[in-house]
Formats: sequence, C-alpha cells, structure tokens
Amino acid sequence: MRAWLPLVPLMAAACTAQIGSSQGPGPGGTSQGEPAVGNPGGGGTAIGGGNPTTGGNSSGGVGGNQASGGSTASGPLDPGRVTIRRLNRAEYDNTVRDLLGTAQTPGVTTFPSDAPALGFDNNGDLQTLSPVQVSLYQQAAESLAAEVMTVGSKERAAIVTCDLTTGMTCAQTLIQNLGLRAFRRPLTATEVTNFTGLMTTAAGAGATSDEQFRTVIEAMLQSPNFLFRPEIDANVTSLTPHALSPYETASRLSYMVYRSMPDAALFTAAANGQLAQPSDVQTQLTRMLAASNSVFGPTFSSMWLGTSAVSTQSFDATLFPEFNANLANSMSLEVNDFFNEFVTQNEPVSQLLTANFSYIDKNLATLYQIPAPTGTGLVRTTLNTPQRGGGLLTMSGVLSVTSYPARTSVVKRGAWVLSQLMCATVPSPPAGVLPIADSVTTGTQAQILAAHRTNPSCSVCHNSMDNIGLAMENYDAVGAWRTTENGVAIDASGSFTGSIAEPSLPAGQNGPTFTGAVGLAAAVASDPRFVSCVAQNALSYSIGRTLLPTDAPYLTQIATAPKTGSLGVRDVLMNVVASDTFRMRRGEP
Repeated sequence: MRAWLPLVPLMAAACTAQIGSSQGPGPGGTSQGEPAVGNPGGGGTAIGGGNPTTGGNSSGGVGGNQASGGSTASGPLDPGRVTIRRLNRAEYDNTVRDLLGTAQTPGVTTFPSDAPALGFDNNGDLQTLSPVQVSLYQQAAESLAAEVMTVGSKERAAIVTCDLTTGMTCAQTLIQNLGLRAFRRPLTATEVTNFTGLMTTAAGAGATSDEQFRTVIEAMLQSPNFLFRPEIDANVTSLTPHALSPYETASRLSYMVYRSMPDAALFTAAANGQLAQPSDVQTQLTRMLAASNSVFGPTFSSMWLGTSAVSTQSFDATLFPEFNANLANSMSLEVNDFFNEFVTQNEPVSQLLTANFSYIDKNLATLYQIPAPTGTGLVRTTLNTPQRGGGLLTMSGVLSVTSYPARTSVVKRGAWVLSQLMCATVPSPPAGVLPIADSVTTGTQAQILAAHRTNPSCSVCHNSMDNIGLAMENYDAVGAWRTTENGVAIDASGSFTGSIAEPSLPAGQNGPTFTGAVGLAAAVASDPRFVSCVAQNALSYSIGRTLLPTDAPYLTQIATAPKTGSLGVRDVLMNVVASDTFRMRRGEP
C-alpha cells in the first residue's frame, strides 16, 4: 500500500453540500453552489402524475390537459433552476472515455443502476448518492488513474505531454490542461495550488513524479466538480435570472447531445465568448447533432417513449414464439433510427405519427408480414401496407412495452398515448379495484372493459383510456397484426372521450372518432397537444429537470412553427437551446 494513498480520498471528500465556486476552492473545496443531491429543486411530478406506463417525464402541470401548446403566464418570465446533476452511469463512462481515452466502463459494470422507473435519467431531482457509490467512485478513480499513468501507454502519452521529472512548471501545465477538461471549466489559481500541493505532499511520502501526478488524476476523478455538473449562482437566494457561464452552457449542450463532456470546439467557443447569444448556441447544436458521436435521437426517444424497456420484456413463448432477443433488439432500433431521422432531417413533428416509412430488417419484416429489405441491418423502407402507416403508434417496440406477457393491454396503451404523446395526467386507479386477469382466454378485452366502465369510480379514467387503447387492438402483444381475439372479431373503433382525453368538452360530449391505430395516430398528430408534449419532453430532457407551470411561456415559443413551413423536430430542439430557460437560471430563496 502506498503511504500517500489516503491523501486522495481526503482531498476529494473535502466538500459539503455546496459544490464549485467562482472564488476558487481546492479540488474538493466548496463555496456557493447547490443543495445536496436529492433535495427538491425543480419541483413537479413525472408525466402522467405517476401513472404506471413507461416513458419519460415532462412536467408537473405544464400543458397536461391544455388544448394547445402552453399558455401565457402573468408576471415576469422565470427560467427556473436546475438541481445539481450527478453524472449518471452512461455519462460517467462516456466522460472518462473522452477525458482519458480509456475503454473501461465502470459505470455500467460496477455502479448501481440510477435510472428512475419513470422519467429521464438526467433529472437531478430524481438522483441520489449512497456511501457505497462514493466508495465505487474511489475504486474507479484508482483503476483509471493507474491505466493512464502506465508507462508507454497511449493514454499516458495523450495526457502527460511534458517531462514530469523537470519540476512543477510541467506539473502545473498538465494540471491546468487536464483540470479544464475534467471540471469542464478552467481551474482557478487556488485549485491549481491545491493540486500541486497534493503532489508535493505525495513526494514527501516517497512518491515518484508519475505517482505524484497519479494522485492528481485520482483526486480530480473523485472531486464533486467532476462527478457533478455544478451551475453557480452568485447569489444563491436571488430570484433574478442570470445567464449561465459559457462553460456551463457548453456542458448543458454536450450532455444533451453527447451525454459526455464538451468537445474541443465547445471548449473553444466557451473560451472565446461564442456561446453568449441564442444563435451561437444554435450553431453549436447544428454541428453537434450531425456529429458521429451524437446520441440525442436514440437516447431521448427511448426514454421518452419507454422503448428502452424492450430489452427486458418477456412474453409467453407458447403464445408468442416469434419473440426473442434478436427481435427485441430490432424493435428498439426501429424506433431509435426512425426518430433520429426526424432529428437529422428536421422532418415535421406531426409525421412522427403519420409517416409511411420506417427502418426494417428481416426480423421486423417477418413480424410485419412485409417483404424483407435487401442489405444488412435496418434499412429505411417505404411501408405500402396500411397496417403500418401510423408512425410510432404502429411500431412493435411501442406496442410491446405497452403489453403484458400473455396479452395486450388496452388500458396501458390508452394511458401511454395520453401521457407520453399528449402529456395528460392519468391518475392511479382507486384502491380496491381488481385488475383484469393477466390472460384473457374467452371474449375480448373490449367486452370486459365495457363492464368495468359501469363502475362510476372506474369510468372517469377508463372512458378516456379504453376508447384510445381499443383502437390499437389489431396488434397483438408483440405488435403482430391480428383481426380476432379468442375467435371474436376485433372492433378497433375509438374516440377521444372523457375528462382526460377531452377536458375542454362538456361531460358526455366526445371529441374526434377514429378506427384503428392509424386513425388514432392521425387524430393525435392533428391535436395541438401532441406538438406541445414533444416540446415539453424535449425541454425537460435537455435541461435535466421536471417542468413547472412557469415554463409554459417558453413552451409556447418552443412549439411555435417557423414563418414558412411546418415545425420540424430539429426546429423544436433549436428553440429549446435558444430559450432563456436553457441558457439561464436563478437562485432559490
């Protein structure tokens, strides 16, 4: 055991609930900052008010039952604040990869799962930190630092660019260069002094020059300035909005698009003051979305729609023998590739539900009973069959995560459409209500649910959910087309009915009617709540917090189409990063 090893956790642990400072604390020092992780900050609740469907979170009351995208709030605009965010497992692995050049993935291999059951995994209000996780951070830091400082390694050559044996001039240069990238901002003079002091102390304990710098790497990787993404308020209790620093803006962009630290172009833009204007931020976003390491499309869509759960789905092998791991992977990739095209090509938001194309491979072609495309992998394919013309709503990835192992779920599918596509709040069922059996062997769900709705305590919600979910019943639990259920012909007619689906209509009056999932998809696509809901989820994911009613004016701007043409998915993202709520913040009284 190296005698100087205990210095590193002591330096890294020298923080309190307040992290980061413009005044220059040491590697583990503190000044003004944020409340401890886990304290309420952004407020609000997961989308759907805690309803048990899959998918991302958007807002605690923003647009949930609005008839249009957002509303105008009285008083000054409030960009809100974001609870300090810890790097989640994916972000940690991506960041150490880009920082150190390592192939190690301690996040996914050793850290505890930190993905919430509902919601986006970058929401600071939903994150926690345990003593076990702190210990795992220390172990990861030691392993990563050892790899980097291995003599002759490419990792060492990339970081140690001068001769450490020549003294502190070289060490200070390396500390400043690595610290800029590790903390995603320039180090203060005090921080540099503290890190060089750590090396001096290690040298006094007999450490070689390489071992001394290894302690610096370990300390940086355990610092809250690395593990968290601090955004500093000069006055932590002031409600007056202020702009993020250029480096804080760069980090918001990079973790939105790359789920990793800023790249060289972002660091340069921050250093040169080229992130101050909305157009500056939009220019960077355009570049980043086209980059090969952009992961926004698949990451956002899988969490918003809940299709990341496909890989953990299981179905009755007797009833659905076609379902296997390869098909599940294809289901997930179809949704990801489809949505990513809308991001890169800026295709209209409405066509997410009306497009006549998708990304298909042999696995999906067999399930969809269409000709298999030529080539390998998923291929962009025009869909000529009317059963697959509903965009996301007729994709097996969506249909499977809203089903049970032995049957479809009209209720889950209806609730999913309401919560994930229309941002309506679907209450939890009242106590004492018996669920439908896991397996329906006689009759149809439509018949069972019709009787269920005769109970007044159930009809309030089920009038809305059931009349939407029934339109998707021509697709079985894994998304294959069918025309009967247990020998009974399926009636896939539906409507927007009830106080959840149509809150603006008088009781007993219905909204649009439709037949089948394609008809339902067209009805949702033409409803202004859909565009608003996409905007809500995009904003919530991009800033890493639950939305509040005070965000409504920003959502109106974000969901506004350009003067010419329709609103594209990339337009939404451009409006997000140009908004004050992305580029600004305030304190908390």
